[in-house]
Amino acid sequence: MNFKKITAVILSGLIITTGMGAMSVMANEKSKIYIVGDSTACEYGSDDNYAVPRAGWGMYLGEFTPGTEVIDLAKSGRSSKSLTVEEEYQTLLNDLSKGDHLLIQFGHNDAKKSSEEDLQTRYTDPEGDKDTEGSFKNSLYKNYIVPAIERGAEPILITPISRRSFNEDGTVKDTHGLYDDDVRELAQELNIPCVDATKLTAELYNDEGLDGTAAFHAIYKDVTKGDKGHDNTHLNHYGARTVAYLIARGLRETESDISELISFSGGITDEISRYDFTYGIVRAIGGEYADNMGETFPDVDVLSSDTTAIATAKKLGIVTGDDKGNFEPFASISLQELVTVTARALKAAGVEPNKDTAVLEGYGRAEDIKPYAKESYAALLNLWGDTIPNVSPKTVIDKGSAYAVFSLVYDEVNEADEDAEAQSIDEIEKVE
Repeated sequence: MNFKKITAVILSGLIITTGMGAMSVMANEKSKIYIVGDSTACEYGSDDNYAVPRAGWGMYLGEFTPGTEVIDLAKSGRSSKSLTVEEEYQTLLNDLSKGDHLLIQFGHNDAKKSSEEDLQTRYTDPEGDKDTEGSFKNSLYKNYIVPAIERGAEPILITPISRRSFNEDGTVKDTHGLYDDDVRELAQELNIPCVDATKLTAELYNDEGLDGTAAFHAIYKDVTKGDKGHDNTHLNHYGARTVAYLIARGLRETESDISELISFSGGITDEISRYDFTYGIVRAIGGEYADNMGETFPDVDVLSSDTTAIATAKKLGIVTGDDKGNFEPFASISLQELVTVTARALKAAGVEPNKDTAVLEGYGRAEDIKPYAKESYAALLNLWGDTIPNVSPKTVIDKGSAYAVFSLVYDEVNEADEDAEAQSIDEIEKVE
């Protein structure tokens, strides 16, 4: 897998979109955007059970709605039925007002019926129309669409995003059955806007393939969970941001007033900082955080929640300071720096690839590599081959490439049982 390929589709879309210029926001300036849904849309905290943490696309939609407040009421493990007993649903009923927009995305958990508890609390029948009690369409209609309309808000349906599940021919597997079709049909019947997130994410996943899409998903600390540690349902922060962009693009293409609230004029900063990459690589190798705050660098904020990861990286010899002892945490990381930090992280985790620099003879930019980085380049080239792009070592790295590296490092550090079966979707998507 060439990790420089990861963001090609997304960035090309951004270039086209940003070229259209900013749209003036003529919709109700006081309107808000509410989100209801499941774990793929909700907000997360520190997520300590994950080496590469989960995130929901709702956490990032606000990047594309400047000046408009986004209120994310989605909740992990919930269906269109089970969310109605949560305080988030009461907040929705109490606060949703005239001129607001309600984004409704369910389907992952409405299909759950493997236990009696699921049948009673989460399951909705994909058969039946909006007036059939107990059906998915009925749940969407009576629990969200009708309350929104009664309050003068606009309901907008969104189909569930694709899971990272592939057929033998390499195409994305349809894991939603009738549920995504139900959403499309209901939107058409009621003449309300619909964003086909299933289709948008499937198109992206088909382009990236199984290996490429690893960059979009969360990874457990425990390699026995998920699929050899990989969570193929839940997004990581890069994946959530990517899906938020796709949904924002879909919203902009609707005939709804919400299209006027969507803007890409500011562009998206897709570079990853030295700070964020180091934090991610320490989590990927399962590094035990250092307790001594004095181990960090003078230009790293000691009050930051991520400081311990930077201190750990310094203690393990993964990162070093400049001639003044500074780390320059917010500077963008270059390919040469990424390669060096990654090789050191692997060594700290007990993985020592072959450092024979003979491999550099076939690497076109070898003459541009600084002496301190040559062995690191050799280590990764011997380990991963042409996964390391043949570009200038000074090339600034994008977030997609960085998250692809986190996935590769995790797989090298953790010895998964190749014969172990992946956990079921029900187990991964349990109520939390």
